Amino acid sequence: MHKKSTFTFICFLFFLLSQLPNVAAQESLLSEVSPVFLEKLVATAQTNYPKVKALNSEITMAKSDLSAAKISWLDPFSLQYVARSNDANINSVNLTTADLLTGYQFGISVNTGQLFAKPGNIKKAKEQVKIAQANEEEYFLQLASLVKNRYFLYLQYQKSLVPVHNAYINAKTDFEAIKTKYQRGEVTFLEFNSASTSVNQAYQIKLQTEANYLSAKASLEELTVTRIEDIK
Repeated sequence: MHKKSTFTFICFLFFLLSQLPNVAAQESLLSEVSPVFLEKLVATAQTNYPKVKALNSEITMAKSDLSAAKISWLDPFSLQYVARSNDANINSVNLTTADLLTGYQFGISVNTGQLFAKPGNIKKAKEQVKIAQANEEEYFLQLASLVKNRYFLYLQYQKSLVPVHNAYINAKTDFEAIKTKYQRGEVTFLEFNSASTSVNQAYQIKLQTEANYLSAKASLEELTVTRIEDIK
C-alpha cells in the first residue's frame, strides 16, 4: 500500500510539472518583481517598524546629550557671596572669622577637574551620536535585506497559486470522469483508487500552497506594519 501511494504521488508530481511550461510561457517570477514597489516596501518598513523608531529615539537622546555637554561650560564655575550688615551695632569685628568688611562680598571658585574634563565629555557625546547613527544605518541595511527576501518568497507563493489550483481542478475533473466510468464498470478499482488518491493529494498541495502564501504575506506585513494592499 505504501509503495502504491508513493507511485501515485510521483505520478501526480509529473502531472504537476507537465503544467509548468504553459504557466512559464505566461508569466515569470523575475518579470513580476517590481523594483519601484520593492523600494516602497523597504521605505514603509524603515518608517513604521518599531525598532527603527527606537533607534531614532537613541539618536535624539545622543544629540540631546551633546547639546547639554556643549552648554555646560559654566558648571565648573560657582559664584559665592556673603552679605554683612552696615548696622554699627552689629558691625563689630568677629574674632572667630576676622570679618572686617561690610556689605556684599563676592567670590568665584573653579573646579579645575570638571573644567579640564569638558572637552573630553563633548568629544564623547559626539562619538555617541555617531554610534547611534551608525547603528541606525546598519539596521536599515539589515531591514532592507529582510524585506526583500520576504517579498521574493511572498511573490513565489503568490505565483504558485494558479498552477497548483489548475492542477487540482484537472485532477478533480479526471477523478469525476473516472468515477463515472468506474460506476459503469469501464475501469478497474485500481484506476478509480489512483484517481481518488491523486485528487486528494492535489487538494492537500493546494491547501498547503495557500497557507504558505498567507504566511509569507503576514511575514512581510510584520515588517511593513501595513497591509500590502495599502502600499501604493
